[in-house]
Amino acid sequence: MKSREERTRNLRSVIIGITFLCVLVPAWSFPASASGPAIKIGVLYPFTGPYTFLGTEMLRGWELALGQVNYKIAGRPVELIVEDTKADPSVSVTKVNKLIQKDQVHILGGVVSSAVAYAIRDVVEQSRVPLVITMANAGGLTREKRSPFIFRTCQPGGTGSHYIAQYLYEDLKLRTAVVSAADYAYGRDHADMFKKEFERLGGKVLFESFAPLGTANFGPYITKLAEFAGKAEILHFVYAGADGIRFVKTAGEYGLNKKFTYSNWACTMDGSELKEMGAAAEGAYLVNAYIFGVPFQANKHFLNIDKQKGGTIGVYDVFGYLGAQVVLNALEKIQGKVESKEEFLKALREVRFESPVGPFQFDARSQNALVNIFIAQAKKVKGEFGEYQNVLVKTIPRAQDPWWLEQGR
Repeated sequence: MKSREERTRNLRSVIIGITFLCVLVPAWSFPASASGPAIKIGVLYPFTGPYTFLGTEMLRGWELALGQVNYKIAGRPVELIVEDTKADPSVSVTKVNKLIQKDQVHILGGVVSSAVAYAIRDVVEQSRVPLVITMANAGGLTREKRSPFIFRTCQPGGTGSHYIAQYLYEDLKLRTAVVSAADYAYGRDHADMFKKEFERLGGKVLFESFAPLGTANFGPYITKLAEFAGKAEILHFVYAGADGIRFVKTAGEYGLNKKFTYSNWACTMDGSELKEMGAAAEGAYLVNAYIFGVPFQANKHFLNIDKQKGGTIGVYDVFGYLGAQVVLNALEKIQGKVESKEEFLKALREVRFESPVGPFQFDARSQNALVNIFIAQAKKVKGEFGEYQNVLVKTIPRAQDPWWLEQGR
């Protein structure tokens, strides 16, 4: 199995090769057919910086889904035009304008960073090119800043933390917590939603700590959290990638995994991250839109084709795959006539299919995914996906965005 570093080096080689080939032919292009010119999908992911692995895996998901239909839908070829956002809002605005104005894409997809999602929001609105977000939590884009042209295939900021707060309070009967999260919109959304729901139910958050993206030394943050051992029962944390690994390993060195019940959202303790954390993560509760073991036939199919194509322990390719499935289902419904924008938007809103995460559909109010959310616990099982795995303990069907729940209260 290749390490993340090896995969990143391989990706860079692929990007260099694509750049060279683009001198000769358009990026990843396919010739027009008798059924019409290519349907162009502009995909925006980070392939530079700390979120490179997220972009790499989610792009792979698009490729898996499109490969199943041989890059054709309703007789028309499908062309992916991929751009590196570098998780940088200003770079992303330049790239999305290039995709819309120069490449004349019919559809936009991808996006990892919430900051990037917010930065390109107005460009999408003005251009009227539909955007299918596959990760960025940016809650406002399907709440107060929602747009008829923006869809999201995973839950928005804070949703998972809202539901795990319920689980910890109602199912595990825990009443006190401390929170640690990344110091930007992603982490703060989760911290806010966790605290709001936990305290609404009757619990108490005693302390909140926020660390900058890319924190090299979590020692000072862990030391402060350790002061609440014996006072708080729960340590809820939300980080991503390398930050999550450093946080959990450092907390383990201080013995916090023995002093608190851990809970976390998705990117902190998924796939390869969990593998690297090892025993320091054992027993932690995780909430996510997807875990390997969800018992759906469509998930078994996805894992099978992923494995056949050399898939790794990473879990993020499923989110790219899901985004591509949404687009393909809508295109199939309108027989590939993507130029008919209103018909395509209507088809997106009405998408229904069985996906790796269970039954998929969009919430009509927000155009955000209305799908299952899963609570799991990290256990030492020595299974197919590693020595430690997130084992399913509870499924929350059709999990509503808590912001919209509040509107109805």
